[in-house]
Amino acid sequence: NNFLTDSAFDGEEALDYIENYDYNIIILDIMLPKIDGFRLCEIIRKKNIQTPILMLTAKSATQDKVKGLNIGADDYLSKPFDMEELIARVKALIRRSSTNKSNVLKINNYTFDIENRIVYKNGKKIELTPKLFCILQQLLINRGKIVSYDALMNRCWDITDYPTKETVRANIKLLRKLLEDKDLIKNIPGVGYKIE
Repeated sequence: NNFLTDSAFDGEEALDYIENYDYNIIILDIMLPKIDGFRLCEIIRKKNIQTPILMLTAKSATQDKVKGLNIGADDYLSKPFDMEELIARVKALIRRSSTNKSNVLKINNYTFDIENRIVYKNGKKIELTPKLFCILQQLLINRGKIVSYDALMNRCWDITDYPTKETVRANIKLLRKLLEDKDLIKNIPGVGYKIE
């Protein structure tokens, strides 16, 4: 369904992802090792992370649904579920949350229209390839946070492309040249990049 996804196999790993990357939605299983879904949901909301949460669980009892919703989940789906229903609920939650977010960012003399994949500098449009826009998009939606080489490679290249850190560096260099700004994208040596 053309969603970029990250998978975590326990609550600690999930929390690490959620604290370091900006997501449109979190699909959260209750029966997770280390930190269960209920506790993880509470932690996410206490950290004031407002990303919509869809809880998935084999527990269909009303009290479990009520508990999940009361601690901050936005929707609830019991297993087994129909995949079409899951996709419909995901799209509905993203639609609902996107009405509260602007997809247009203004930084210095740039305007970034993330939804329409357009960049303007001083009102003049800058043409970017899908790959370069993907890199820029990851930096923008995670602005203020470091986006690692691995994260960029996983999100912007196919697994069959075999990208390396040098591939990422070369694309960042080209992106800086096209943006005509070497300071917008900060290099964090050995780790990755970020936009403040």
